[in-house]
Amino acid sequence: QLITPPTNADILESITRDCVIEIAAKKLGIQTVERELDRSEIYLAEEVFICGSIAEITPVTRIDGIPVGGGDVGHVTRSIQQLYFDAAECRIPDLEHWCDPVFQQQTTRLAAGG
Repeated sequence: QLITPPTNADILESITRDCVIEIAAKKLGIQTVERELDRSEIYLAEEVFICGSIAEITPVTRIDGIPVGGGDVGHVTRSIQQLYFDAAECRIPDLEHWCDPVFQQQTTRLAAGG
């Protein structure tokens, strides 16, 4: 189960967060619960990661010097991270709607003649 603060808490809503929730549900069968989190819960978590436009999916292995879980990147975090990158590079067919094609504009160069 993923636990994340609700959007009315002190977090920024983000496309990345929405993607993580969708990946967890559709690809890994993991339910996401939105609720307030107590700091002690984070210390006891099996895995922790942060997400955002810049952070993308960043594992957290220590909080206040205390190891999270076993102190290594967890299996669920690594799976979500890999699926996120695969989706961002349009390698997951049922998530291709997240991608917009970008075409290279053809330019014509005129040679200056004399």
